[in-house]
Amino acid sequence: MTAPGPPLLRQLLTRATPWQRTLHLAGIPHGRLRGDYTAAAHVVARRYPGAYPPARLLVPPAWQPHLFTVAALGIHADCLADVPVHKCDPAAFHAWAEQVRRGLATGSAEQPFLRAFLHTVHVRPLDPADVHDCLAGQACRLGLTGYATEQDHHDNVDRSNMPVARLLLAACRVPRHPRNETASRLALDAAQRWDDLADLAEDLRDGFLPLPETDLRRFGVTRADLEAGRDTPAVRALLAHACGKARAAFEAARAALDDADPEVQFLYRPLLMCLFQGLKGVERQGAGLLRPGTLWHFRLSPTELIGDTLRTFHHRLRLT
Repeated sequence: MTAPGPPLLRQLLTRATPWQRTLHLAGIPHGRLRGDYTAAAHVVARRYPGAYPPARLLVPPAWQPHLFTVAALGIHADCLADVPVHKCDPAAFHAWAEQVRRGLATGSAEQPFLRAFLHTVHVRPLDPADVHDCLAGQACRLGLTGYATEQDHHDNVDRSNMPVARLLLAACRVPRHPRNETASRLALDAAQRWDDLADLAEDLRDGFLPLPETDLRRFGVTRADLEAGRDTPAVRALLAHACGKARAAFEAARAALDDADPEVQFLYRPLLMCLFQGLKGVERQGAGLLRPGTLWHFRLSPTELIGDTLRTFHHRLRLT
């Protein structure tokens, strides 16, 4: 069985631990279950083709299959919930969520990646309550058109993102400690704010506005202004404010990571490192963020990249 991913990814992964060896180190028994974990890895490789090779190369092999199957669960849930408002089909999500709940109760499922996930729940310290919270959080996103206040944005991160983060850390046997919870929460908040800005035009087209209504009123901007892509001083001020909140979120996340366990730092620092470079490109776009198809560019800072890369390798060495 070959390593997951399209041909180009497989070529990039020639230096990674062979996939069958990775499955062995993770304790995955021979038979259908190995194919199930491979299917989960395929889900991750297709959704995040840029992040998958570094994960295969850098993440401890014994972690990888379990991380991939948790990620596959989160990706599938997100795909069912994150659809244009006018195409939202709650029934499809709820039917799948019921399959997950039934699988937790019986230990069996039809979807290969879900079978792998249920095995990870069995052999790693994953709390089924976090799985139920994940499903409930994604259900709250069905048909969502926006946030009324900043608190609603925070609540979305807590409901939709944090349960998956807890499952990922548990899959790596990271102790559930307040310092790790705080670092995860702030890292996910920063990543979500970057995503909100990078996908703003697409989200507006799909009927979802990720900027709080209270911010729009503060700057005298209407939803119609944003949907029409109007380039006005008020719109630019609103978007600059949103970028400022994202930058502050990245700084808070970096500070919190300094106090977190090495495993948490290793998992989140590369993500923040990459997205922060992307944030610099987003900040330069101004009202261009409202135009579909607008290309924004990473604004690379060699000093920051080198520093964060060295920290990442330092924590990777501490995990061996």
